[in-house]
Amino acid sequence: MPPRKAKRRLEDGDAAADTATRGKGPPPVLPSDGISRFVRMGAWAAMVSGVALVVSMVLAWLVVPYERLGLTDAYLTTSYSVSSGLRLLGLVLLLWGLIGIYAPQSRAAGTFGLWTFVFVFLGTALAVGNVWAEVFVYPTLAQIAPGMLSGAGFETEAAYMSTGLSISYPLFFLGLILFAAATFWTRVYPRWIALLLVISVPVTMFLDPTAGTFQESIGPALWGFAFAAYGFYAFLRRGRSTPST
Repeated sequence: MPPRKAKRRLEDGDAAADTATRGKGPPPVLPSDGISRFVRMGAWAAMVSGVALVVSMVLAWLVVPYERLGLTDAYLTTSYSVSSGLRLLGLVLLLWGLIGIYAPQSRAAGTFGLWTFVFVFLGTALAVGNVWAEVFVYPTLAQIAPGMLSGAGFETEAAYMSTGLSISYPLFFLGLILFAAATFWTRVYPRWIALLLVISVPVTMFLDPTAGTFQESIGPALWGFAFAAYGFYAFLRRGRSTPST
């Protein structure tokens, strides 16, 4: 074939290709998946959750007037409402935050990590119910039946609710330990965070639980700080799932 005819045939082919693709333009840019964005934002939820829990316990220790007014009257103060409200916000956001924390280590954690995540997620949901009672039920009882809030009265007249409260937190604490163990072995996050989370559980369970004391506040503040740290490192990883050294 003469060179001139071959060149013309190539030009005709290019023109046909241009005609076929004319008007289509570049492929549309699809928005990022909403579920993926939700999971990534879980890192922020974990950080806000941890900060809210720490601030809540500092307020309970330094601001809420438990010693001056007594337990029942303290439930009716604005400072108690702010402190318990932050605690409720922190635990509600922790449900979201756990998803953001678990996602970067989901492959490395394997089956054990999956079930520890499920366990701590359900335990946190139970703990949310406990704190919801602190925000809405306890102040109501302080107004209409203050005698029920005393130790003996609560155990006898509200025995059913007391049983639920006594079950929820131990399950939550067991979930924290299992989840910390999974994050410790996968090494996706710094191991000191898992150790801090484990230490915070016996501190919460066995130190003086009297409302408004430093001993009562330090345990929840520690696991609040641990989850804020988890959220910070989950944010830094931005979806990577390789173990850290």
